[in-house]
Amino acid sequence: MASASAHPEQVARAFLTPRPSTKRQALQLAGIETLRVSTPQGAISLQRAGVGPAVLLLHGWEGQASDLAAFAPPLVKAGFTVWAMDLPAHGDSAGQQTSIPHSARALSGVGDAIGPLHAVIAHSVGSAVLVEALHSGLSVQRAVLISAPAYYERYMRAFAAAAGLDANGADAMIALLSREIGVEAREISLPGRAPHLGQPVLFIHSADDRIVSIEDSLASAAAWRGARHLRFEGLGHRRILSDPAVVDATVEFVNITK
Repeated sequence: MASASAHPEQVARAFLTPRPSTKRQALQLAGIETLRVSTPQGAISLQRAGVGPAVLLLHGWEGQASDLAAFAPPLVKAGFTVWAMDLPAHGDSAGQQTSIPHSARALSGVGDAIGPLHAVIAHSVGSAVLVEALHSGLSVQRAVLISAPAYYERYMRAFAAAAGLDANGADAMIALLSREIGVEAREISLPGRAPHLGQPVLFIHSADDRIVSIEDSLASAAAWRGARHLRFEGLGHRRILSDPAVVDATVEFVNITK
């Protein structure tokens, strides 16, 4: 039975509405600049530092650009320009609601504005955002997907169940969301998109991740021709972003310029 207070429309709105971060942090890099770029999804906040080919850092749901701060100094040292982006409805970017497709359109707008992207390093939902943008034509030479979820619909159903919706209510919520985001929810799937993408890609995941199962990225890597997958232990969903071995493996992969 659905909760008496749970309605598909309300749950759908809640699903699209990230909670604001309680601790805002900027990237700590010498010479860092803050910019805003207009996109089809509103103004997007960016931070930039360094000189060289562009590498974009892309955070996850209810995160912020500085979540990937550990990657920035070694990338700048290796001769890259680091761009850190706040997703729509996050940080200093515009909006109160967003989704994977909406955020992917914003990412594509950022790509158009800042020029060629050598690589994107994405965490969690940011990985799904990147894959949707790649599917729509965003040009990126290399991708690193950390703790990447596989199936958007599965997370919608889990959210619906946690909100008290029964199966029929979840179906109604997903139908509402599919209309709102302009894509059928079941189509937003990394394993489904992967066979149509050709970029070199590195998946990184910790086996003890309780937010996104490592089975998700294993399924995606298996479907992506030539993908590499690195498995770690004991790093969870967020500690993985500051682990020195993860940072080193990422920078090494990104630094392959030919």
